[in-house]
Amino acid sequence: MGRPNLYPRLLGAILLGLGLLVGTSALGLLLLGQGRPGLIPALQEAAQERLPYLLLLLLLALLLLWLLLEPLLLGPLRAARALAQEVEILLLNPKHRLKAQGPEWVELARQINRLAEERTRLLERAEEIAAEGRRLLERERERLSALLGHLPHGVVLANPQGLVLLYNPAAKALLGERLAAGQSLFGLLDRELLAYALAFPERAFRFLGPQGPLRLWASPLEEGLLVLLEREEIDPQALEDLYRKVKALASWAREGEAKALAQEALALLQRLDPALAGEALPVPRLLALLGEAFEGQLGLSPGLWLTPEAKGAWVRAKTLPLAQGLVQTLRGLEAPFWLEGGLEDGYLRLTLLLPEKAPPPHPSLGQAVEGVGGALLAQGLALSLLLPLAPKPPLPPSPKGPRRAFLHEAPPPPPSLEEAPLEALRYTALDLETTGLDPEKDAIIAIGAVHLLGGQVLAHETFEALVNPGRPLNPLSQAVHGLREELLRDKPPLDQVLPGLLAFLEGTVLIAHNGAFDLAFLRRAGLEPPPMVDTLLLAHLLFPDLKDHRLETLAQRLGVPVLGRHTAIGDALMAGEIYARLLPLLREKGYRTLRQVLEACGKLPLAQLRY
Repeated sequence: MGRPNLYPRLLGAILLGLGLLVGTSALGLLLLGQGRPGLIPALQEAAQERLPYLLLLLLLALLLLWLLLEPLLLGPLRAARALAQEVEILLLNPKHRLKAQGPEWVELARQINRLAEERTRLLERAEEIAAEGRRLLERERERLSALLGHLPHGVVLANPQGLVLLYNPAAKALLGERLAAGQSLFGLLDRELLAYALAFPERAFRFLGPQGPLRLWASPLEEGLLVLLEREEIDPQALEDLYRKVKALASWAREGEAKALAQEALALLQRLDPALAGEALPVPRLLALLGEAFEGQLGLSPGLWLTPEAKGAWVRAKTLPLAQGLVQTLRGLEAPFWLEGGLEDGYLRLTLLLPEKAPPPHPSLGQAVEGVGGALLAQGLALSLLLPLAPKPPLPPSPKGPRRAFLHEAPPPPPSLEEAPLEALRYTALDLETTGLDPEKDAIIAIGAVHLLGGQVLAHETFEALVNPGRPLNPLSQAVHGLREELLRDKPPLDQVLPGLLAFLEGTVLIAHNGAFDLAFLRRAGLEPPPMVDTLLLAHLLFPDLKDHRLETLAQRLGVPVLGRHTAIGDALMAGEIYARLLPLLREKGYRTLRQVLEACGKLPLAQLRY
């Protein structure tokens, strides 16, 4: 993956030539001294007297040979390597054209450019053929996007690993700024809630979201999952408390008008939310859900046993509150236990056989059991739950036609960030504008960032902020970024901007051009950034024989539009586009994982630069 070092070979050739020259001279002197006994001793004596001058002469000869041979031997090789690197850029950017690095390469560069012109014509023809198909596909995507954009519900599509593939503006408004393509859905929603919602796709689950109470429906798909969200105007806990109180009132009221009114109020609440009375589900399914909760939150896998009659029965239960209540009750238990189930007078009796005295039931467990008309009993080593049986519901009619979900492919989550394939990572391309070049004395005045998912720049997921530095601006820096003190005077200070930036960077790898500069300012602000890929180091790694590695030059070589130069968001977008176009070349060179790229860039001399 590295380039060969040609200087040891050149030095070896010079030393070999010098050795041949010295050896030939010594042999000539030896032959000349034949028949002249006094000549050789005289020469040896003269050489000893003038040894420093001879050594200096030898060094001068070595230097002269180096100066003469270095351009003759290495110049064409450097030009050839530079030409090869230009060809690599040409493969990334078909509009790029080669410039010969020496007179002997002019004709070769011209012929390669002719081939490039022919390739460009073929690519344009192929593009025309594919354009019509893309237009049709884009039209369908626009229709889908318009439909999702106008839906009042939040819609989120995720792959089987829970990574977000698609979301609409309503979902962004309900879940907040952390919702982004490639972000894990399990980091936004409670994993247990999502697991139970997927187990009951027909039921709405109420929970408290970042912006207030929400209702959630989750449906498993063939290649992922679909989540629907809706703003809930009713506090779910208040509704649950009201239901319990009305139910208690209905059980306490005597026969007559009060009893009838309480029963009617209870029926109205159940119509408002049928799940208040619990959901009907098969007994084995309930035990499987409870077992998953025990294993996931307690690290214990209980032994399960059901009577034959219980295996075919249905029960009414509030599964999520029941699991949470049991987990809270058994918190701290370390030894395994058994969970047995059997039928008893219209109820399912679930008995937990514990290795020690049963702990007092957590209040939430009592609410979950009593809320469906059940009972709870703790005695000795056993904790028993009585849950009412429910009639088996009729099977729903089978849907007509195939049920399919068309989702983008996404790789499974990597074992670790540094071992992840480069195409599987989420990135944030970042750029800062500052009052000057000294991180110890100067301050950040503008931040621009954009997300990337693999090699795709997500231009709709950006972070942009102007910052009040609390100090005068350097006139030299003003000439570069064009920001004025009056524009920054009413902007927030950096400590108010950093929390939003931290949330935007979460779970991503940084991309920056000359990132050592940006890292120095971020660390000075007290922020420890994630791992970073520096596009300046990548340019030196991939194109070591090309002379100019500035951001705009690199963008021009790769066909990236140079727009918004020296603005934070403009430079961040350019760095992101450059990295996206370098990904195929990195893969071709054998750099497949983040670790490989970081290690290779870390060995470059420029990587030692510090600000």
